[in-house]
Amino acid sequence: MERIYAAGYSNGGMMAYGLANYKSDLIAAVASVSGAMLNCIGNTSHPMPVIHLHGTSDSVIPYNGGNGWSSAQSTLDHWINFNNTTTNPIISTENSGGKTIEHYVYDQGDSSVSVEHYKYIGGDHIWVNATFQGQNTSELVWNFVSQFDINGKR
Repeated sequence: MERIYAAGYSNGGMMAYGLANYKSDLIAAVASVSGAMLNCIGNTSHPMPVIHLHGTSDSVIPYNGGNGWSSAQSTLDHWINFNNTTTNPIISTENSGGKTIEHYVYDQGDSSVSVEHYKYIGGDHIWVNATFQGQNTSELVWNFVSQFDINGKR
């Protein structure tokens, strides 16, 4: 029971963040693709590794917030602050599928957790079909969350 992960797309990403906040005693890490964190900040019981993937041209859940949604950066900032990670990310960039992908890594958090963000420049509200360093979205999510258990980095 130390390696339960919550991952989802759109509303599923919102659910993953809700679980991170309200069921953190069960959840080791979360992933959100094209989702937003709602105003559901609970009593998270341990550092929470987070990976967030989002397109900048998402018209359903806007990258910069709006229509009642929080911005991708405000969601990231919440977890960066909560986890006490570095505030100056390591940034790498790659072109894939006709899109530029920026990868931000905020590491060295409590229990060695990190917050990672894949920013798909011009990406829509989709489960992203581009690759980064040869990994598709599903592989990026799994390769991130599987590094952690309920106690932090494995």
